[in-house]
Amino acid sequence: MLTTCLTSANALARSKKTVNVGQEGRDDSIAVLRSDDLPAEGTAFGGLSPCARMLLAVPVALRARFAEREGSSPGGAESMVGGKLSRETFARLATATAPDRLMLANYPGDGARYVTHLDNDPTDPGHSEGEPGLRACDRAVTAILYLNPNWEETHGGCLRVQMEGGKGTIDVAPSAGRMVLFDCRRIAHEVLPSYTSRWAMTAWIND
Repeated sequence: MLTTCLTSANALARSKKTVNVGQEGRDDSIAVLRSDDLPAEGTAFGGLSPCARMLLAVPVALRARFAEREGSSPGGAESMVGGKLSRETFARLATATAPDRLMLANYPGDGARYVTHLDNDPTDPGHSEGEPGLRACDRAVTAILYLNPNWEETHGGCLRVQMEGGKGTIDVAPSAGRMVLFDCRRIAHEVLPSYTSRWAMTAWIND
């Protein structure tokens, strides 16, 4: 599945259907996929669809996780304060819904990067712009699926996550098949310079 997805992603780039949005500090080129109109399997871009459907299934898994923890932990979500999930983050899982759009992003292997940012940043001038459900202010959880086989440290392009409370950073290699989820209202992150082509598909889960 990942191999065919990567093949379709590269075909998309060759067809010049990815664009750089011209945002300062951001070097990737992107394509937007509609969740209700994914490419038909068997077509040039059809390999993207199974990966997209995997990301679109994440909200169901999050709601199930919430129900599981709510039912098994005395006090439910309240008891999670101080644990791996804050009460605020944990509560968002209960109402997670799939987005209408997904983003496919490519960083060319020329040191391309994305500076530190929040995916849902209230200080961003465009925070509330756009259609409801597609605005940055509607995002609750970022879900990223990486498509890069045989990733090596020298390739760069790690996702650097800023730990809350000034507790340092964690670097996550964008290896093929790895999925990363985080609270996009709380977790600042960046893409370190990439020295080979780097692909990622992202869904912003709403609450």
